[in-house]
Amino acid sequence: MSNELGRLVDKGEIDEALLRAKGLTPQKVRELLFSGDGFMKDSAPYGEFIARWYGSLNSPYLRAEAADWFAQAYLTEIADVPNAEQIGAEMATESKKQVIRYLAQSIDGKDIKDWAMSPEKPLSRKQLEAWKQASNRLREISIP
Repeated sequence: MSNELGRLVDKGEIDEALLRAKGLTPQKVRELLFSGDGFMKDSAPYGEFIARWYGSLNSPYLRAEAADWFAQAYLTEIADVPNAEQIGAEMATESKKQVIRYLAQSIDGKDIKDWAMSPEKPLSRKQLEAWKQASNRLREISIP
């Protein structure tokens, strides 16, 4: 699949490119997408692919990783996409806000409590309280 992803995007076959990218890590998608030079000729389909692919990611962690790999592309490889800097900045910041919110919910959720309440008590009451405090601190983070 060396440059197949980029070739599909070059031809405007975004749906097929999205299918081929399914299950790949963000690093691999970036590597395959920009391995050719099509983005230098017409970056519009690359912008469309990235937006749709990124939008299809459900995990906050995966979205944050994808943003780490792709937000900079809006300053470099696809900087000529309309509103590129705003898109890249939003991708970079919103993904991290989502991770913070998700972590706060996850830490304060049933999973951590179950470990403190199980018969063998792999987490002490003190550790549970520390996790609750961490969750509260994350909830206090307010980034415009």
